[in-house]
Parts: sequence; structure tokens; C-alpha cells
Amino acid sequence: MSARVEMMLPWERQPREGEEAYTAFLAYRDLGPKRTHEATRVHLGKRPGYLKPIERWSTLRDWRLRACAWDDHLQAGRDKVAAEEAAKWERRRLQALEEGWLLCQSLRARIAQLLTIPPETPAVATSEPDGEAPEVLAEAVATPEPAQATAARGPSRGNDLAVARLSKLVFELEWALLAQALPGPEDFDPMTATMDEFKAYMARYSRRVRPPPY
Repeated sequence: MSARVEMMLPWERQPREGEEAYTAFLAYRDLGPKRTHEATRVHLGKRPGYLKPIERWSTLRDWRLRACAWDDHLQAGRDKVAAEEAAKWERRRLQALEEGWLLCQSLRARIAQLLTIPPETPAVATSEPDGEAPEVLAEAVATPEPAQATAARGPSRGNDLAVARLSKLVFELEWALLAQALPGPEDFDPMTATMDEFKAYMARYSRRVRPPPY
């Protein structure tokens, strides 16, 4: 037997298979899993009497086995494409998780920076004699030092509000990232999990460390 015959795929034209018979097989093959001889005849546009040669060729050339091999070939191609697409999106998911985690660290650094801003000391009003009021007023108008001192102290209430909101955002974002990155309870196997995986699982599902609702 020649190398060409040994390498021939079942859905290809077989040795000494006539052109008409192979054309009929292609029509049968391409009808899909619900293929039948009668559907093949109709697809070819032949009269009812043409069903007999179709049945003869099908038996002689084992159409059913060859068509099943074609179905498996197509499915293997679809599975390969699906696996490649799944791997691509998994890489993107992991990249998004990593970028999200890095963003959380940047936000935490921003929170630490905001916490270094000293709180504003409220100004205390002092009573002055009535005779000195015009002089004090003139000094306040002439020199901008009180306004400069207040500006130097920085806004306290707005800073505290920004820190609180940013902390809440980081907290929720980190938990959302962990929920996506860590395995679910149905995927966790305590018999094969590493110590780090076990700690991460307990940190995620333990009631004591669940984030409180806002």
C-alpha cells in the first residue's frame, strides 16, 4: 500500500471511488449529524430512483463511518479555537486582576499621603477693647498673614472626607479582586491545597473576616 493511501483521511476521496459517488458522499457528509440517504438525494436534486445507487455507495464505501470521522474532525477544530479563545481571555482576566491590584496599592499610597496632612486648627476669636477695634481691623486689611496661615494649614474636613471615601473604594475593590482571583468553594480541595491557598480560602470565606456591609 502506498504512503498516500496510508495517509488518506476517511472523508477524502478513496481509491477507485468514482466522481459521481464521491460527489454524493460529499453531499451526505455536509448534511451534518442528522444526515440521511433520502436527504442526500433531495439535496442533489435527483429523482426517487437515485436513492438505490446512494444506498449502494454508502454501504460499499462506509459513508457513515467516514461522515462521523468528518464530524469529529470539525469538532476538534472548534475545540482548538475555543481553547485558544479561552486561554486568551484568561490571560486578559489575569492581567486585569493584576492591574486592579496594582491600582489598589497606588490608592493606598495616596491614602497614606493624605493622612500625613496635619489637621486644621480652628481659629479662636478673642475679644478686644472697643477702642482698639479699628486698629485691629486695619491690620487685618493691610496684612494677608492670617489668610496665608489658614491656607498653609490646609483643608481638614475635605481631606478627612476624601480619605474615608478612598479607603472605602480600595476596600471594596480589593475584595472584588480577591473574589475573582481565589478559587470558589466548589474548586477548593483541602487535600491538595497549599498552605497559602488554604489561608487565602479561609480569609475569603471565614465569617470573622468578611467585609461589613456599607
